[in-house]
Amino acid sequence: MKSLGIDPLTAPVEMTSGVGTEGVPTHFANITIDLQGLIRFPVLAGFTSGLDPLALGLLGQVGFFDRFNLGFRLSEKTCLIEIPDRPV
Repeated sequence: MKSLGIDPLTAPVEMTSGVGTEGVPTHFANITIDLQGLIRFPVLAGFTSGLDPLALGLLGQVGFFDRFNLGFRLSEKTCLIEIPDRPV
C-alpha cells in the first residue's frame, strides 16, 4: 500500500472474508485504475495482507469484475481483460 501512497495506519479498515476461513483486516482507499492508458476509472479498492503468503492478489467483484469480461491462464500467469465498447 505504501508504494501506492496509501498509509495503512490512516486507511479505513474492515474485516472481510473470502480469503481463508477467518476474516482478515482489509484497508480501503480510493484509487484510479489505469489499464495501459486505454481506460482509466476511479474505484474504492481493498488491500489485505491475507494473500501475502500466496504472492498474488485479486481485484473485487464490485468496481472491476462488474465492468469487464475476464479470463485467467494460471499456468501462464496471465489475465485477459475485455474492455467494453462503451466507456465505464
